[in-house]
Amino acid sequence: MQCALYTEGSCRSCQWLEKPYTQQLSDKQQHLAALLDKQAVGTWLPVVSSPQQAFRNKAKMVVSGSVERPVFGILRQDGSAVDLCDCPLYPASFAPVLDVLKTFIARAGLTPYQVR
Repeated sequence: MQCALYTEGSCRSCQWLEKPYTQQLSDKQQHLAALLDKQAVGTWLPVVSSPQQAFRNKAKMVVSGSVERPVFGILRQDGSAVDLCDCPLYPASFAPVLDVLKTFIARAGLTPYQVR
């Protein structure tokens, strides 16, 4: 999957992104097996892959920025905001909801999260 936010270094949430998708699945399966090493696992079911984009069914984002211009996303180490509304993991149906929420925050005068 190609992600502009990852390529430009703004977001590193997808730690496996540089690996081919089949390798991601294999590595994740091995990681799971290692975590459950001490547990009795009768049968491992085959790995089920998902679409590589637009498969998320929820978004958990920090609301930062200002009352007038809220930013939904994550915070960099320096505290600056990274807008993740265009993250390719979210389906297109999220965009209108996020737009409504941004408008609501501004109209209601809600103060976004401030680290300091």
